[in-house]
Amino acid sequence: MRSAVRKLCQQGVEALRPQKANEKWRKPAISRRVASDLRKAAIRAGTYGKFDAETGVGWDPAWDAPERRQPLFDAADIADDAPIDVADSMLLGTNKGAIQSIRPPKETKRERTREARALKIESLLKEADAKIEEYRLEKEANKPVPGIEEEFKRAMKGSRY
Repeated sequence: MRSAVRKLCQQGVEALRPQKANEKWRKPAISRRVASDLRKAAIRAGTYGKFDAETGVGWDPAWDAPERRQPLFDAADIADDAPIDVADSMLLGTNKGAIQSIRPPKETKRERTREARALKIESLLKEADAKIEEYRLEKEANKPVPGIEEEFKRAMKGSRY
């Protein structure tokens, strides 16, 4: 991505467009995927709408694909001192392409269900002491009453008669 930023600083919008050289078309210096990554990073950083060629920070809305050029806001509407989340909420709906908005990563199922599993474990732990005590009392109740009769039964169990 650093090379893409460097190419944007040097060539500007021409780095995003295919070039015709010697009667042949050449690919853009920056692919659409990388350009999209740079645009999303600028949105997250709050630098969408302005580009600094010296530092390579930001994204110019004129570089967007034609189907993305209908922003829901005017860059002048967002004050410089506005909180970042306000600016982000205004910018997230500008993508008119196949993906309707920038979503957080899906993560693994284990990470997504972590909170539900923790709540389930906590509720089971509240009942755990009572269940353990009940189990111990049940085991104690199932033990035979000590005496000669039980000793005889136990001894006969092991014999071959």
